[in-house]
Amino acid sequence: MVNAIWTLLKFLVVAAAIIFLMEQDGSFEISWNEYVVTIQLGMALVALLLFILILLLVHKLVIKFFAVPVVWRDYWEERSLTKSHKLMTQSLVSLAAGDHKHAAYQAHRAQKLLPTRYDASAATFLEAQAARLMGQQTRANEKFKALLENKDSAFLGIRGLMQTEIEAGQYEKALQMAYSADRMHPKQPWILKTIYDLEIQTDRWDAAYLTLKNLEKHKAMSKDEVLDDRKAILIVLADTVTGHGDTEMARKYLKHAVSIDAGFIPANTRLIRMALERGQKRKARLLIEKCWKISPHPELVTFWDLLAPENNPSKPTARLSWYEKLIEMNPDAVDGYLALAQVSIDDGLWGEARSYLTKAEQLDNHAGVYACWAELERLSTHNDEAVQAWNKKSRNAKQPKKWVCQMTGISYEAWYAIAEPQGLFNTIRWSYPNKRDNDKLQSLGSKMQNEDVLLSAPTKKNL
Repeated sequence: MVNAIWTLLKFLVVAAAIIFLMEQDGSFEISWNEYVVTIQLGMALVALLLFILILLLVHKLVIKFFAVPVVWRDYWEERSLTKSHKLMTQSLVSLAAGDHKHAAYQAHRAQKLLPTRYDASAATFLEAQAARLMGQQTRANEKFKALLENKDSAFLGIRGLMQTEIEAGQYEKALQMAYSADRMHPKQPWILKTIYDLEIQTDRWDAAYLTLKNLEKHKAMSKDEVLDDRKAILIVLADTVTGHGDTEMARKYLKHAVSIDAGFIPANTRLIRMALERGQKRKARLLIEKCWKISPHPELVTFWDLLAPENNPSKPTARLSWYEKLIEMNPDAVDGYLALAQVSIDDGLWGEARSYLTKAEQLDNHAGVYACWAELERLSTHNDEAVQAWNKKSRNAKQPKKWVCQMTGISYEAWYAIAEPQGLFNTIRWSYPNKRDNDKLQSLGSKMQNEDVLLSAPTKKNL
């Protein structure tokens, strides 16, 4: 409707101009040899106007005629571009659905259809990713390397090649690529996390400790996670320098770990052992007492036993009195009562042993408590039926706490920074064997299965 009105207006303007020119008075003559032509002024002006209009129309037609190849090219480019974008979308859908073969085919077609003046990096990356997921590493690497030629897509190429190296177990190469990615896009949380995990994987603990600070700074990890990992790394650093004979630096690392968590058993036991090796019994005792009040642990009982006095005629219950101090410091420590019960059994104090075991059973009725009951019955009453009954209870009861990997449920005799054979970092906790937080594990499994298809976590701590 608007176009029709606009066309009518233009027609009316031209018509008005013609009428106006026709009404102009006057004439002029054109003389050529013996010929003389007299022309009315209005008609001459109208003819001139029509000539100009025709000239403009011809000019427009000529331009359109010579523009036909360009218009035709633009039409086919637009058509190819639309098809290419559609194929890239289909490739993404196929990739998400796990149909890697069709995803690669569609991405390849998208590249072929895309006009040469357009950047094909996205389609190249899709084909490379699909090829990698199909196990066609050579083809994938070729595509990833092609992305490096374009500064705008070089990051995608580095990311893809890095993932390939990770899956091949070439962590050193992957780490160098991660450093390159960080230089290209600094302060990106996922890049920092990848660098951190790869540094752990390659035992670059000093570098990992520094990277952990950046992760905290850029809020890529929570404060609690950072502190938890920091104290674990400090233990590894302490063990490393201890192996090199630098016990003073090891002590500094361990004290730092204790400052983060005063009840952290791995750090405390190492400090206690160092004090005992130097003959600093009083210092060792103070360390045990301080930690026992926070985290009563069987390893502390072992060190406490090393400091215990021997019974003598003047003090026949010296050892029992020594262990009673553990209960005084932490009345709710089941391992304290078990230690007292064992000392009582060793000294033949059956009544005291029964009293301590009764209290231990009230606090935590695990298998170790019932095993101690069985030993008491065997030595005090020689009642085989009672011994068998306690042993049966021990077999059916829950196991006492151990060092357990929270990811796999595997138990260990001691704490390790790396839980083998899976190589998981800082996942071992003091807890009951086979007792897992099912909701947490299910959530973790779902997260790992739905991990971004473009880059899986590579590390010893597979979060």
